Amino acid sequence: MNATTLRTLGLVTLLTAPAMTIEAARHGFQKVANENTDPIGALLYGLFSVGWLCGVLGLRWLRATGTGQAGRWLLNVLSVTVTLAILQSAMDLLRVPTGNALYMVTDLAWPLSMVLTLVVGVAAIVSRQLSGWRRFVPLFMGAFLPLMVIQQALGAEVPYLFDAHTILAWGLLGVTLITAGHPRPRQANAAPSF
Repeated sequence: MNATTLRTLGLVTLLTAPAMTIEAARHGFQKVANENTDPIGALLYGLFSVGWLCGVLGLRWLRATGTGQAGRWLLNVLSVTVTLAILQSAMDLLRVPTGNALYMVTDLAWPLSMVLTLVVGVAAIVSRQLSGWRRFVPLFMGAFLPLMVIQQALGAEVPYLFDAHTILAWGLLGVTLITAGHPRPRQANAAPSF
């Protein structure tokens, strides 16, 4: 992969960041059950997921989670779970029943991907492979899950939190990849290597 490919991945991530919010706006920001996802909704979820996968591939090239095997493994596993999320969109387009075993696996891939994104965020901060504010973007992406848990625990709902978060966090991931340049070389006495 070269810097041009990385910028392209970043541009795709940036441009697809609003896709889930557009889908939510189509339904008045009301939750739509999976079995009621229409073809446009499936395409929008798929677009968001493709952008997310592009972002993960860019983070992997930048060695955002460190230069060791664990860091690469973490981003590889996240790539698999996001790919499964993309597969769910294809299954929605094909009208596969939500009770189908493979559909249930792809549906579980969404929250698992969010948990893994949180772990990637922590690893990115600890490994210090990304410079400046870019180092905190993966954690900001993964912060969605704890924010939603806290919101539910408090019994409060912040309108449009999910929508604003996905546009901003995944948009920042796109900007991170567009502006990042080349991965940092491996250093003998660098921060912990995941």
